[in-house]
Order: sequence, then C-alpha cells, then structure tokens
Amino acid sequence: MRICVVSGTFHPEPGGPPTFLFRLLPELAARGHAIEVVTYGEADYPSNYPYRVVRISRRQSIPFRLLAFTRVVLSAARRSDVFFVSDYGLPVALVNLILRKPSLLKNVGDFAWEFSTRHHWIPRGQTIDEFQTASHSPRAQFLRRVQRWYIRAADSVIAPSRYSASLVIGWGVDLNRVRVIYNALAPLEKTPKVFKTFGVSPTIVTVARLAPWKRIDLVIRALQMVRREFPSARLIVVGDGPERSALEAQAAPLGEAVSFVGAQPPESVQSYLRAADVFVLFSTYEGLPHTVLEAMQAGTPVIVSDAGGNVEVVTHGQNGWVVPKGDEAALANTLIEVLRDPAEAARRVNAAIESLDRFSWPHLVDEYEAALKNLE
Repeated sequence: MRICVVSGTFHPEPGGPPTFLFRLLPELAARGHAIEVVTYGEADYPSNYPYRVVRISRRQSIPFRLLAFTRVVLSAARRSDVFFVSDYGLPVALVNLILRKPSLLKNVGDFAWEFSTRHHWIPRGQTIDEFQTASHSPRAQFLRRVQRWYIRAADSVIAPSRYSASLVIGWGVDLNRVRVIYNALAPLEKTPKVFKTFGVSPTIVTVARLAPWKRIDLVIRALQMVRREFPSARLIVVGDGPERSALEAQAAPLGEAVSFVGAQPPESVQSYLRAADVFVLFSTYEGLPHTVLEAMQAGTPVIVSDAGGNVEVVTHGQNGWVVPKGDEAALANTLIEVLRDPAEAARRVNAAIESLDRFSWPHLVDEYEAALKNLE
C-alpha cells in the first residue's frame, strides 16, 4: 500500500504526535508499505528516513504556507493509495474535493479550542468541555466549522481514548466511522527498577507543553504548599511553550526549587522520569497522556488530574492517584501523601507497570495497519 502521511509536526520536533509517527512509520515501511510524509519544517532538519519526507517552511505567512502545503499534498496524493492524517486534516479535505482518496484521520484534541486559547479568542481558562457548548466570536465559530468539516470529510477517524472519541462524535461524525486505538509505549529493554526511599530533596517532575491548559502554574502553587512539610522539595518542568516566561516569573521567588529544562529528546525525558520521586500531570484536558504511560514504565508514582483520557490510564487507589482538575490544594495534599508513604507508592508503581500490558506497541501497529487496509 502507498500511504501519504500528512502531519503539521514531525520529527525532530518535540511532542506526542511527532514522536508517535517517528516510531510508527518505520514499522509500516518494514511491513512493505511505501510511505511519503508531508509536513512543516525547515531545510536543515534531518532527511535520513526510510521513506520520503517533504517539508514546507513555516517562515511564510499562514495563507501562503497552507497553499504551498496543499499543493505538495496534491502531488503526493497522486502517487498514493490512501491518506493517513495526523490531526492536520484541512489540506487533505481540500485535495479530496478533487481526488477522493480514502483517508484515515487521527484526531487527538480540539484544534479550534487550542488555537482560540493561544490567540485569546475565548475567555482565559475556558476548558475544552466548556468550549463545546459555549457561545463564540465569529472567528472562533468559523474555526470550529472548518475543523468539523475536515474531520467529517475523513472516511475513518481514530481517537486515542474514549474521551477523545466522544468529542469527535459530538461534532457529527458517525459512530461507525470512529475507532479508539490507545496510544502505546515503544518496547524498552527491561532493566530492574530499584524503588528508592525519599531523600531530603524529593523531586517532582512534570513533562508537558507549556500551554495554558497544562496548568503548570497550579503545580508550582502546590509545590509551595508541599515545601511547608518537605522544605527541600523541588520541581523539574520538562517542556517548552508559550507560557514559559510567565511560569518562570511565577516560580522566581522559589529560586532553585523550580527548574525549567525546556524540550528534551526522548532519552533525556526517560532519564528525568526515572530520577523523579513523583510524576505529575495536572492539565484540564488530555486525550490519552503518553507521558503518564512513560512515567509508569519508568517505575515512578504518577498523579494526574481527572481530565479527559487521564482516568482511562490511571485508576485512583490502584495504579496511581487522581486529583480533581484545578484543585491545587488537593494536588498538594496528594503529593504530601505520596512522599509520606513510599511503601504505598511502591505498591501502586508495581500495579502501574502491570497495567501497561494493554498499551502494547505491537498491538498498536497491527491496529493502525488494519485501519489503513480497511480503507482500500
């Protein structure tokens, strides 16, 4: 099968979607499928992939780069049997007005909500769930309509969680065209995990894009409460994004207790996760949190908010802790609970590792290959 892969981001850029494609596509190529990727990026990005990658520069204005991107997608599509779209569905929907190629779209969130949040088109703090039913300005409403059009245009839609699937179905996509395939972990070499008792400087790690809905600001506030009982507790923030300057200013009074290390390659992220005493993901929205799976795999206790797909991975009292989103006091109390009781933390870590069997990477590859073949 000849597959045209379309994505707004791709390796070596950080984030879940680029990492996912970077791991998946060689597996599909090894199974005999011809892959061609169309994405954004610059000329100095890597080119040594076992498939063709065409990049469109982001240095152009949005209308011009969208036009250039769509032209390249049109050309690549003429050489392909099917489309595999990672979220960025507008160019494919436009091309398919002409070509009518079968398309599989993986939808991991609500682009209209994310874009409107970043550009302050909606009230600050409006959650993805509130966005679904709220009244909007004409430009936000236009973006919603465009997104719903290109998602409905796909022949099949993959969601990484039941929560994400519920959003897509709410946008008018027929239930029979929506399929849930959980994110999965790439196999790692098995190494013994020695669970450490907490020292005088317990380390909390969060890994996230520094966007408003990740609520790193609340994690910093919770740290301040934790330090009343554990004065040497510290927080390491792995990731970058538009909120970084504001978060650094907020954390400045805490000095070295909060470290921002920026975006990191996967191997460095693993090192931070294995060194952590606790991992926290306190966002108000998650599709299916890959970083939580990685933290579990690293043998680190995990605390998540009760947002989106988090609760499809973490069961409170069994393989981690679940805290009401937005409640920094509850987060602080839970962090203190974990740090006070390393034996209970170790029990839940062991349960978390056992629970990862349902996030099998070989199973995921089989599921995506089957979904693509079903388009033919």
